[in-house]
Amino acid sequence: MKRVCIVGAESTGKTTLAARLAEHYRTNWVPEYGREYCVDKWKNGYTDTWTTGEFIAIALEQARREDEAARTANRVLICDTDALATSIWHERYINRPSPEVVAIAGRRRYDLYLLAGDEIPYEQDGVRDSGHVRHWMQQRFVEELTASKRPWTLLAGSLAARLSLAVNLIDGILLDGR
Repeated sequence: MKRVCIVGAESTGKTTLAARLAEHYRTNWVPEYGREYCVDKWKNGYTDTWTTGEFIAIALEQARREDEAARTANRVLICDTDALATSIWHERYINRPSPEVVAIAGRRRYDLYLLAGDEIPYEQDGVRDSGHVRHWMQQRFVEELTASKRPWTLLAGSLAARLSLAVNLIDGILLDGR
């Protein structure tokens, strides 16, 4: 089973891309649990206060959902974010890395990371709150993906261009068979 993870700053088309790729490959995809958690937090009286424990819980639940979805996926599992992304979100809100979240990210393996470019317009949807740090977050993804030697490619341009490149890359790892 191959695993592909889509990461990037807020409002870069990750969820749309994940859904389209899953449809293309007739497989499962794992939505971003952190967003679900945030929406629930807002419904229950959201405050700007976040704790490291929340990020650990988000990273663990995202991983659990991925592993569950992988059991029935068709050759490739598409993941809309991962614990690496959660670790960068931790930095954004807590202003420092979390060794626990970084460790969770270090235990997860993906065959390919797709970094959704931040050159597309930011769209506020009522939940997003990080437009002002979007470029910083994007740079953190580049730094972390590169430093950790994870296999990654930047997706830029229109949705069609991003989808075409992603399909070519995923087809390549599926044909590789390793």
